[in-house]
Amino acid sequence: MLYNFNFLLSSKKMKHITSYRHMGIVVKDMEIAMKFYCDLLEHEIIVDFTEEGAYFNNLIGLENASARVVKANSPDGTYVELIEFKNIKPIHRQEERRYDFYGLNHICFKVEKIHDLYEKLVSAGIEFISEPLKSDFDPVYTCFCYDYEGNLVQFVEIFDYDSINEGLR
Repeated sequence: MLYNFNFLLSSKKMKHITSYRHMGIVVKDMEIAMKFYCDLLEHEIIVDFTEEGAYFNNLIGLENASARVVKANSPDGTYVELIEFKNIKPIHRQEERRYDFYGLNHICFKVEKIHDLYEKLVSAGIEFISEPLKSDFDPVYTCFCYDYEGNLVQFVEIFDYDSINEGLR
């Protein structure tokens, strides 16, 4: 695949990345993962919920997926997102490039102007799972792409800071 880096030559550069947001990890056993991240590393649980439905499946590029998701804050405000699929057996990353492999899953950046960033990266040849989608759970737009090594990278733009859980800002 050829990548187009001509956009780097532009004299008008826009900054999109504002901070790191979280790291998502697909786990085989949520309880064991929580013992490590929440008990041993002292991450505080922000939310523990089931994610499923059209939004979730379109976002991650799978069909009929259902997952327990635990988001737990670290002291600096970034958080870990633990994901245990309920109805899909996760696969090892080297076997296939998909969202439901176990281990390190994705890195997430909090951004501004997500739609502009999306267009910029698409024009550079970056592969996305979906365009930016409005979340069913949080006041955010979000999408996933693959970096040059095939790692998943997520971008999140918060559009209503007043109604998002303070721990997820």
